[in-house]
Amino acid sequence: MSLTPGRHGPLAVVVFSGGLDSTVLAAHYGRTHRLLLISFDYGQRHGPRELAAARDVAEHLTAEHHTVTVHGLGPLLTGCSLTDPAEAVPTLVPSSTALRSITIPNRNAFITDMAVAIAMARRAELVALGVHHTREGYPMPDADPGFFSVYQEMIKQATRGFHTPRIETPFVTMQKEDIVAYGRRLDAPMDKSRTCYLDSSLHCGVCLACLTRRNAFSLAGVPDPTTYSSEATHDTSDLRPA
Repeated sequence: MSLTPGRHGPLAVVVFSGGLDSTVLAAHYGRTHRLLLISFDYGQRHGPRELAAARDVAEHLTAEHHTVTVHGLGPLLTGCSLTDPAEAVPTLVPSSTALRSITIPNRNAFITDMAVAIAMARRAELVALGVHHTREGYPMPDADPGFFSVYQEMIKQATRGFHTPRIETPFVTMQKEDIVAYGRRLDAPMDKSRTCYLDSSLHCGVCLACLTRRNAFSLAGVPDPTTYSSEATHDTSDLRPA
């Protein structure tokens, strides 16, 4: 399946981190829609590398791309290892405690709110997010299909009398390896995406994001284009995406 840009189609606002899932998501909508990729800088520790990857992917897709900056939010999100410098990012421990450590409170709600406001102003057809299923279900509460169902009803009230975009989560029943396999069929630039939770030049290979990325390529039977740190020698064959 090749990527044929939908340059004259309706507008899709894609919540776009520059990660693996959102990169495939952008390629998915790029076949049928004009793309408006929206990244968010809320003080996440991996933000500089992640946002650089987002710019690279957007350029590859020749898509309109903007970064919404809310730096003041990060320091207030204490207790989360992705925003609180006092908390260590967990590695090689795909446990419930580790998942709590990397859960940014209510993140999908607040970034979707901003994306919806942009979509209203630009009269976009839809707002899309790349949330997906895992073998453990939906560990993060604002990635659950029920959340998005309720959220769609909420924005009908919030946008009453104005243009109301549709919320779409096309990967919500897929595993991460399914997204990798689909990305390969789309020829999505997954090699340009950034997954690591640490702000280092290479993917560390051992944080939970890197572990799920490595395992997804392995399970999909797709060669992993990622260069990991030389310390990433742990065998991940028995780990599952978190």
